[in-house]
Order: sequence, then structure tokens, then C-alpha cells
Amino acid sequence: MDDQTFAKMVAEEVKNKLSPNQRKTLLLKENWERWRVNLVALLDNIKSQVESTELSREADIARYESFGDDGLILLQQANASYDARIKKITRFGFHVERRLNEVATMIDTGEISQSSGWESVEFLKRGIAKHRAMFLEYDLEETSIDKALWALLEDSWEFDNINPSDIL
Repeated sequence: MDDQTFAKMVAEEVKNKLSPNQRKTLLLKENWERWRVNLVALLDNIKSQVESTELSREADIARYESFGDDGLILLQQANASYDARIKKITRFGFHVERRLNEVATMIDTGEISQSSGWESVEFLKRGIAKHRAMFLEYDLEETSIDKALWALLEDSWEFDNINPSDIL
């Protein structure tokens, strides 16, 4: 996988927007250091974005102040916009730092971080698989909801395809 694709995958993982198969790729031990490096680069990018936003704010302040009273409203709107952008960027930065700490711990210990949530994912997968096995074992009639649940094991979301009339 090329560096750009991997970096995008790291950013999407922080946002919890990766498929389980993509997450498995990150969790391969041989990718942990690469994952860490990309998180550090992402943090550097976040810091640059905040600095750039602050510089833009300063330029707008100088420009709007030169407009006199008419510029005050524009200045207030610009400041609100800059505040919202910086808040969004720093919130994402918090999640990147948290993930960086987890990955660093994984590298140090050689084990998947307990706080990463992966154990919960595996626990739920085992539960869904057991649900399917019990249906087969006891020869129960499956519903569209059961099939949608089992489709999750193949990384497929089928709940939106359930027809309410099929449930009743």
C-alpha cells in the first residue's frame, strides 16, 4: 500500500470510518511503526493548520479594523468562524493524540492496546457468529433481521435493505 493511501487510512481510523478489514491492516504488527509515524505527521499537520488559521485571523483583524465601524460586524463574524474552525481542528487533534498514545503503547508492549476497543469488536463478532451457529444447531427459522446481523461478519450493512413488512 502506498504512503498516501496508508496516511488517509490512518486519518479515517481516527474518525472511526474504517471498515473492519481496513482496521485489521492497521493492526498488523508490521504496520504499527508506520501507523505511529503517520499519526505524528497528522499531529504536525494539525498544528500547522491551527497556526495558519491564526495567521489568517490576524490578517483579517487588521483588514477589518481598517474599515472602521463597518468592519466590526465582519470582524465578529470572522472571529466566530475562526474559533469554530480551530475548535474542530483541536478536537480532532485530541483524538489523534489519544490514538498515538495507544499505538505507542502497542509498540512498547507488543500487544494490541486494551483501550483501543478491538477486544470489544472481536467479542461482538464472536457473539454474532454464535447467534448464527445456534440458529443452525436448533434449526430455527431465520428472519431478515438475523440475516442482516450475520452480514456484519462479512463487512456488509444490510439493515437498510430490510422491508418492514417482512418483519411482521
